Amino acid sequence: MDIAGYSASIFIGISLGLIGGGGSILTVPVLVYLFSLDAVLATAYSLFIVGSTSVVGSFSYFKKGLVSIKTALVFGIPSIASIFLTREYVLPAIPQEVFTIGNYTITKNMLLMLLFAILMIAASYSMIKKIQKGR
Repeated sequence: MDIAGYSASIFIGISLGLIGGGGSILTVPVLVYLFSLDAVLATAYSLFIVGSTSVVGSFSYFKKGLVSIKTALVFGIPSIASIFLTREYVLPAIPQEVFTIGNYTITKNMLLMLLFAILMIAASYSMIKKIQKGR
C-alpha cells in the first residue's frame, strides 16, 4: 500500500503545481486510506505538508513582489487561530464513538472523513457550476 500512497503523493504534488490548490482535500484521504493513519493525525500532517509546500512555492512570488503581506496576515492570522482553537478544544471534545444506529457505530474518524467527503462534493459541485455558467 505504501507504493500506492507514494504514487498518489506524486500526483497530488503535480496537481498542486498545475492548479495551485486543493492540497488537504487530496492529502487527507491518501494519508488515511493508503498510509493507514488515524484521521485526526492525518489532518495535522496534511496541514504541515500543504503549509510547507505553500511556503516553498511562495518564495519566488515573494521575490517578484507579487505577495501582499497585508492580505496574507488578514487571512493567515484568523486561519492559524481557528486551526489552533479547533485542534485544542473542538477535536478533543468529540467522543471516539459519536453515535450508534442499530449495530453500526459512527466513530470520530468516520465522522471526520464524512465531513471531508461532503466538503469535496460541495467544492466539486461549485467548480462544475462555475464551468457551466462560463459556457
